[in-house]
Amino acid sequence: MNITVLILTGVLLLNLLAPVAVYAAARTAVRFNYEKHKRYQLVIFRVCVVAVVVLEGLIRFSGGSGSLMKDSSYGGTKLYAFVLITHIIGAVLTYALWAYQIIFSLRAYRTLLPGIRSGRHRTLAGVIFIGLIYTALSGAAIYVMTLDLF
Repeated sequence: MNITVLILTGVLLLNLLAPVAVYAAARTAVRFNYEKHKRYQLVIFRVCVVAVVVLEGLIRFSGGSGSLMKDSSYGGTKLYAFVLITHIIGAVLTYALWAYQIIFSLRAYRTLLPGIRSGRHRTLAGVIFIGLIYTALSGAAIYVMTLDLF
């Protein structure tokens, strides 16, 4: 297994585990353990961001996403382009909302959270959770197409 496949596989696994980890972290808040919830969310977010940066570095240093697709039968197809574009848009929006949620929550913690802003916090968390699931599934589809596994 070369380094490219190793990095792609590692990032895929992290993306698939992220919704599970976020759900587990949310359960700590439901149990009123807000400090643990905060710590878990920060660790999960940081690990995911590092993984995205490593993946982006791989893509850029290898010559772009097209170079990773050069040996795939899906390279240049409309299906691949659609999945890739929607994956990127979904991932960017999800991570932007997640970052916003973390920044706002850190500022509001102990004054507005938990409390008056908790409903909004939960609603946005649900949107982020759905976005993480979509990012994981579309990332898995890109992985399968890139490596021509199906």
